[in-house]
Amino acid sequence: MIKKLLSIAAVAGLIFSASAANAALYTFTQTGFTGGATITGAFEGEDLNHDGYIKGATFFAEGLSEISAFSVSFSGNAFVSAFSQAYTDLTLFGFDISRTAMGNAAVEGIATNWFEGTGRYQYLTGVGVNGAQDGYVVDTLTGIYDGSPNLVSVTPAAVPVPGAVWLFGSALMGFIGLKRRKA
Repeated sequence: MIKKLLSIAAVAGLIFSASAANAALYTFTQTGFTGGATITGAFEGEDLNHDGYIKGATFFAEGLSEISAFSVSFSGNAFVSAFSQAYTDLTLFGFDISRTAMGNAAVEGIATNWFEGTGRYQYLTGVGVNGAQDGYVVDTLTGIYDGSPNLVSVTPAAVPVPGAVWLFGSALMGFIGLKRRKA
């Protein structure tokens, strides 16, 4: 009886873990700005349409549906002051999930406060935004900007595999069953 329950639990765990789709958390950095200034940030997203990209834009019909969280900060330098932005500032986003760098593929890029009058600071990077891999931070009040020729480095956060929980639980139940049988 216990063997049958364990088998059912293990199979159910494998089935549900294979079909479970969870948004992944990524962190990113872009170096190369004047004076050693850097961009750092994080986003959470999921490739809902299975095209290999996490992407979206406020002006697309589907909006930013593949991106569930976003934040970015610029450390500041002599040209552009330090600033931080959130999901509400995001205008366009595109990332090829098979890569660890962002910016030199056609669909890739990040744009915050891209349209005039939407915020004081802009962060624009990638071919999908600039037509080049370069990144720019802009103070829209003064018109002064600073740029970086570097790609954005993207690192996925370590997230436990959902199926591992099911497998661990069924293995634990199996050991308990063996212990009871021996006693």
